Amino acid sequence: MKSIYMVTILLVTAFGMSACSSKQTKEVSKTTSESSFISHQRSTSQTNSSTKSQTSSSKTTTTDESSSTIQAELKWNSEKKFRLAEFMSAWGKEMNQNYSQYDPTNNVDFYGLSLPFSVLNDNTAWKATINNQPIDLRWSETGEGEGDYLLVDVYSDFGTKNTFENHVYFFVLKAGRPLVLYTGQNQGNTNHYLHLKETENNELKNAFARIVG
Repeated sequence: MKSIYMVTILLVTAFGMSACSSKQTKEVSKTTSESSFISHQRSTSQTNSSTKSQTSSSKTTTTDESSSTIQAELKWNSEKKFRLAEFMSAWGKEMNQNYSQYDPTNNVDFYGLSLPFSVLNDNTAWKATINNQPIDLRWSETGEGEGDYLLVDVYSDFGTKNTFENHVYFFVLKAGRPLVLYTGQNQGNTNHYLHLKETENNELKNAFARIVG
């Protein structure tokens, strides 16, 4: 009887250990599976994040390149404007003159006439002329647009010496061709004409032509 009791205890113990081992195996298998799934999810998330980052970077680069290309194709842009400013500063010193840059929102008071605003095409009070003939003069930030003469920049030394020998230079594009127009007019007239003519200074003409390209 005692032998049967011992055998029964051994069988129960063995069965319990087997069940425990099976449970542990299942738990290990489950833990391994869950770990593998989490690792896969993290890998997929990182891959997607990397792909999105690369796509975003690619779009940004493409946009920047497109913007640079458009700027380079324009007849006039900020880079060319800067180069002209550098030239006018150096050239003015050679000529013993000091030039400042002007535009329709920052006009030079040239003997009472606000330039360039007063002679642009949409202002009827005064007219810019060449050979005593009124011209269609329009301001353009890009050197492109409607009008025979597209004004891209203005320089004058009037603000520094205020004499009757001051200069105003209009940098224009006529049918895409660079042209530097000059006036030293210091008196009004009944026609309200501002008389312009092409500058005779070859250094100035050639410099503007190089900058426009």
